[in-house]
Amino acid sequence: MVKLSLVEDPEEEEIKGVNHPAHVSEKRVNSVTVIKLDCKDPLLTKTAMAVALGNLYHDEVEVEVEDVANVLACASVLGFKALQNTCGKMMLENINHRTVCKYHLAASKYQQEQVVLACERWLELNLIPQMSCQIQLREVSMDLLQKTLKSHRLFTFNEYSIYRLLSYWLFLQLNPQVQLMPSHSTVLSYYNSLPKNCALVEKDEGQCYAPLFSAVRLTGITDTNHIQDMQMMNILPPSQLIDLLSQHYHALQGGGDMGSLRNFNAYSVRQGFIVDDEPHYHSEVLSLHGFHFELKAVRSSAGHVAFYMQRLKPGDPILSFRQCERHTFSMRPDREVRYCITVQQYQKGDNSYKTTGIVSQKFGLGDKTSRSECLKMEKLDSPVYATFAVMFPSS
Repeated sequence: MVKLSLVEDPEEEEIKGVNHPAHVSEKRVNSVTVIKLDCKDPLLTKTAMAVALGNLYHDEVEVEVEDVANVLACASVLGFKALQNTCGKMMLENINHRTVCKYHLAASKYQQEQVVLACERWLELNLIPQMSCQIQLREVSMDLLQKTLKSHRLFTFNEYSIYRLLSYWLFLQLNPQVQLMPSHSTVLSYYNSLPKNCALVEKDEGQCYAPLFSAVRLTGITDTNHIQDMQMMNILPPSQLIDLLSQHYHALQGGGDMGSLRNFNAYSVRQGFIVDDEPHYHSEVLSLHGFHFELKAVRSSAGHVAFYMQRLKPGDPILSFRQCERHTFSMRPDREVRYCITVQQYQKGDNSYKTTGIVSQKFGLGDKTSRSECLKMEKLDSPVYATFAVMFPSS
């Protein structure tokens, strides 16, 4: 409830002492107008309303960062456009793992489309690197989570990172009393303690979460330790994991062919890395069905940074001893590969996005045939998110 003191007679504007009868007269009491706001939105708080009303009398708008989402809600109810615009600008400049969910909720309710888009762009890049290890992960709504996971702009380190994030998010939904981010062993033990009569997403209480896990590209999870964890958790039906192992076996037997998987955007295997400091150099290995590629970001003498992938030979110095000794290597002289390299940056609500698009190329073992196209970036502001998506078509 907001009370505004209204003055009916301009002559009463004169300064009066504390004991002046005007302060206690019946006329003064009767001149108070009470405005009642029926506020059911939890974003509309007394403190935020006081800030919003106070700013009606200031030449310069003043809002604290921690109150900005609540003040936006109050400014919208009051129709205070200048304050709404100021709140929107502040939100764009302060999106992080603590604020993104609250900002997205407030901006969605009160038509701040630019803020909504900025929050979604931030999540597409930082859901896996940042939110996955913060307790604020529980605040991401199911709809927003599903939208983010299905975005073609989503950054992930690998496919298992998405499954792991979902298992943590689900753990936090099912255990609202938990106040600190749990360890992996805690999450694993919790799921392993549940009844084994059927998978979690097949139970009545878990069926609503099944669409989220459909965003996981299971064919990209090849590490046996990861698959073993998935079996222990029993979130997904055993039939899906059996089908996954069967596909891996057939791909190894078929020279890498992922024959039954044709939709690149739905089934390509993603691996990514973040370059966030000088000298803007990074190198790691992607291994898939007996083929091994080095994923690289290299700064040239001309100043630009080139992103590309290169097929590795058995015994290549970049491979670890364990990889050389234990991993399968295909001796096929060439391998047709469909791939896409994407590089993204985020700067105060704006995403720069550059991609090679989907490219088909035969990779050999020679110097001239082992390297992909280069994606060159002239200007880089840290951090840089690079994603390599790969698929082996039938050959």
